[in-house]
Order: sequence, then C-alpha cells, then structure tokens
Amino acid sequence: MENNSTEFEWNGIDLESLRKVMDQPADDAVQAVFESHSMNHLREILIQMAENDSAISSAYPQPMQDLVKSELTLAFTPHDIKMFEQTHHIWKKHGMNFIFILFFRALPYTYMAEKPANVLKMTKLLTEHPERRIFETAQFVFDVMDKDWWKPHKRGILTALKIRIMHAAMRHALLNSRDGEKWNPVWGNPISQEDLIATNQVFSLEFFKGMAMMGEELTQEEQEAWFHTWKTIGKIMGVQEDLITENVADAWDLQHKVYGHLFKDETVAGILLTEALVKTLHHFHFPTPLILLMMRKLLADEQFSDCFERMLGPTYRRDYPEIFAKPETHEERAQHEEVLRGHFHKHLGAYYSTIKEKRDGILKDKPDAKPKLGFIQKLILWIKGLFGSSPDKKHLIDHHIDFLHTILHHKTTGKPVEKLEEDMILESMKKFGGIMVGILSLHFRKGKQSGFRIPENLKEIWSLT
Repeated sequence: MENNSTEFEWNGIDLESLRKVMDQPADDAVQAVFESHSMNHLREILIQMAENDSAISSAYPQPMQDLVKSELTLAFTPHDIKMFEQTHHIWKKHGMNFIFILFFRALPYTYMAEKPANVLKMTKLLTEHPERRIFETAQFVFDVMDKDWWKPHKRGILTALKIRIMHAAMRHALLNSRDGEKWNPVWGNPISQEDLIATNQVFSLEFFKGMAMMGEELTQEEQEAWFHTWKTIGKIMGVQEDLITENVADAWDLQHKVYGHLFKDETVAGILLTEALVKTLHHFHFPTPLILLMMRKLLADEQFSDCFERMLGPTYRRDYPEIFAKPETHEERAQHEEVLRGHFHKHLGAYYSTIKEKRDGILKDKPDAKPKLGFIQKLILWIKGLFGSSPDKKHLIDHHIDFLHTILHHKTTGKPVEKLEEDMILESMKKFGGIMVGILSLHFRKGKQSGFRIPENLKEIWSLT
C-alpha cells in the first residue's frame, strides 16, 4: 500500500526511505573481505573475535581493520560508565526475568515485522537452526551485560562487532544471491537502519514492558540507565546517530512509529519464525500449552491486540482452541480467564513434575561438577554441616524447583493447592527465566572455551556453581 502522508515519519525521517539505508562501514569492510579473500576468511575473523584472543589480524583488508579498531578505541565518559555500572546491577537482579521476557514477549512480538522477518526465514537461521539462534542471542546479552563489558579485556564490544559483521555478511549474501529465493526489493534492504534501531530498542523497551506486566516495574532511573547502555551498544552495532534518542519516552515514540510501519504488512514469515521459537523452547522442557498460555499473557498489547492470535493462531489454534477463544461479553471473558487459569495450573504442575524428574539428567553434565568423594571426605563435610557450614550449595534449577513447589502446595499441609490466583501465576512465571538460564549454563566446554559462557562472578551470584 502506497503511503504519501507523514504517518510513517519520525523526527523528519521517512521510515520507508530508511528501509534502504544499511550500515556503510560494516558493508564496506565485508565487501573488502569478499574481494580480497573468501568466505573462509570471514569465518576466521568471526571465530577470532568470538575467542577474543586478538581483535583482528593485520592480514585482513584495511576497511575491516579500521571498523574494528574504531569501535575498540571508543572513549566513554564518567556518565556513560556510571550508567553501565547501574545497568549491570539491574542485570544481576533482573537478568533472569530479562531472558524470559526476551523469548516469551520480545521475539514473538517483533516477528510481526514481516519485512525483516524475511531475513531470518531466507537465511534459515531460526527455522533450521533454532537452538543455535537462541544460544547466540542469549550469549550476546550475557556478554554485553557483563561487568566492565566495554573494557578491552572483556568480550562485550567484540561480541557486538561480531554480530554487526555477521549482519553485513548476511546483507551481502542476500543481495548477491544467484541461487534460491531472491530478496524482494519491495522489502527495502535487509537489516536496514529501521530494523537495527527497532531491534536495539527492543532490548530495552520490551524488557520494561514485560517487567511491568509481571508486576515488577523498573523505576524511571533504572529504565534510563538501562536504555543508555543499550543505545550505546546500538551505536557500536551500526545504528546511525540521528536514530539514537535522548531518553526512554522519545525511544517509545520512535518505536511505536516503527511498529506501526512494519506491523501493517500481512504476516507470513513471522508465523514460521514464531513456530520455530515455540519448538526451540521445548529444549527447556516447556510443554506447548504452557508456552502458549505464557505468551498469551505477555503478548497482550494495547497497540496490537491481535498479536497472539496473529502470530500463533495459524499454527496452534486447531489443537488448542480454548486458548485462542474470543468470548464476547465481560462475563464470558471473566469465565474464560478462570478456565485458562485452571489450564495454567494443570500444565504448571506437569512442568514442575517434569523438571523434578529430569533434574538429575539435566545437571549430570554440569561443567564444574565435583568429583565423587571418598568416605573420609564425606565424613568431614558431614561434621562441617553439624556446625552450620553448608558446602553443597543448591544449583539455580534446584532453587526454582523448590519455589514452584511452594506455589503449587499449601505451606501448612503440604497438599496441592486447589487453584492458582493471578498473582501466583505471575510469581511462577518469574522463575522460568531462572530455569532457562540454569539449563543454558550447562552448555559450556571448559577445555575448548566453547559453548555458552556465563561470567564466573554471575555464576556465584545466580547459584550456577
């Protein structure tokens, strides 16, 4: 549909025109690699940056060296650093909720943007490699939320740069593909500036939205600190300066404009991505009905009230009609919510039983698992226990299994509760991110420094050791 008004304009910037604008420095760097070397060399660059052994070899083309050096030599003000440090404290407190919100609200919600969704569909990054995609997204978040992430010896800037270069490589591949499905110019250019700023702001704005929906709204000061950190990361990842807003309120204004512009198209690719995401969440042992019930809650939205139905209905409505029912009257809606709370209760109980049953199997390959103890060592630990010492700390997964038990059982009698109230459902949802992080933390091989990395200080704080 042709648009000749200022409906999709923000701060004098036409969003439709913005779809043509990419990331020139990163695109030039990748083009130089293709012209002078090969795809293998580009892979070597990305692997080298991921390992953080050195920033980049002098053997690579000058545009690639210039791009990396320009970002690694960024100077940050005392105000920047204060904001970064405050964000890290928020991360330590709410990071597990962030992971939950990311996968149950932010990703499925933004898959309504059909034009950028075609990038993931055509590159098959989520539809054919969903588990890897989840690990990569979560790893990126952990690296840039780490303490002192911006310093040279940390992975934060290099991880952000790695993704920026990957984006440029994907643009090059999609725009120059001679085989298979061709990129449609009607979509603009792949991973455009509109896509970059919208995606970057999702890591702030949808986190704030999700926290409020779960009853733990961040203060304005916390939101501004978190947003300041993520917009700095956005600059490192190639977002142009005139799209970086001063504050959260202006960011929401831009984000709503972008949502209105991108969500107006018919959803096709986004439905496939959402289905792949649901299947990937089975990795964390979530049953499909529980995933749908939680997404239904978190995808409730004032601007796009049809989001849940639009993204998940085509795939799951037939098998789970009650979850997608649309009662008309207030009384019918209240009764329907009561029925869904009953479903949530049933599936939460089943999930609790599943995690308890699979707990030993999940934790058996814990990378820092302690060796079997001899009789004398066990005796010493037992004696220490008599004096109040607790050498065997619970793992994060155990803590959350215990919490789910308290939600599902009466404190006094220990018997199962008859029904869950809304606040109990929200409290249980706050624990799912912890179980996800606990499972993610086990995907790490110390010898090869590969797999999913979680900083040691965070492992201690989050009971992952």
